[in-house]
Amino acid sequence: MTIATTRSSTATGTGDEPVRVRRLRAAVLAAAALSVAAGITLASAAPAFAHDELLGSSPEPGQVFETAPAEIALDFSSDIIEVGTAVELIDHHGEDVAIGEPVIAGSKVTATLPADLDGDYQVRWRAVSSDGHPIEGTIDFGVGADATGVLEEQAPHDEATDGAAVDEHEGEQSAEATGADPWVIAGAVLGGLALIAVVAAVIVRSRRKAPGAE
Repeated sequence: MTIATTRSSTATGTGDEPVRVRRLRAAVLAAAALSVAAGITLASAAPAFAHDELLGSSPEPGQVFETAPAEIALDFSSDIIEVGTAVELIDHHGEDVAIGEPVIAGSKVTATLPADLDGDYQVRWRAVSSDGHPIEGTIDFGVGADATGVLEEQAPHDEATDGAAVDEHEGEQSAEATGADPWVIAGAVLGGLALIAVVAAVIVRSRRKAPGAE
C-alpha cells in the first residue's frame, strides 16, 4: 500500500508541471497579442489627432505674375469649417486690399482678387480645421515687372502723403527765404535813383551859391 501511494503521488506531481507551463505560455501569448493590438490601434488613431495643414496654394509663396491672378486658392489636408475662416490681402503699405469673401468647398478655400493689382502683396489666411483647431499662415506674391514676390512693408499711405506735403511746404518756405521779391528789387532801384537825384540837386544848388558863380 505504501509503494502504490508513493507512485500515485509522484505521477500526480509530474503531471502538474506541464499544465502550469502551458498556462504561463498562454498568458504570455495573450499579453503579447494585446500589446500588438493596442499598438495597431494607437497607430491607426494617430492621424485622427493630427491637426489639418495647408497642402498647397495658388499663388505659391514667392510667385510673381505678369498680371493679377483671378483668385487665391488654398488646399488643406481635410475639410475646413466655415466659422472662423478668413482670407486677407495686404499691400506693401500694410493696408487691406478689397477681395472677395472666402468660399469654402470641403478642403478648398478660394477668394477672388481684383484685376488691378500691381506690386508685392501678402495673403494672410486663417482656417478652422475639422477638429476645431485654428491654423493660420501667410503667402507672399507679386504682380508686375517691378515685383519681387516678397513683401517689404513701407510707411502707410497717409504717412507717405503727409511726408511729401511737409517736404513740399518746406521747399516753398526755402524758396521764399532765398528767392528775391521783384517788387522789393524795383523799390530798391527807385529808391536809389531818388537818392541820386537828391544828391545831384544839392550839389548843383551848392555850386550856384558859391562866390563867383554866375
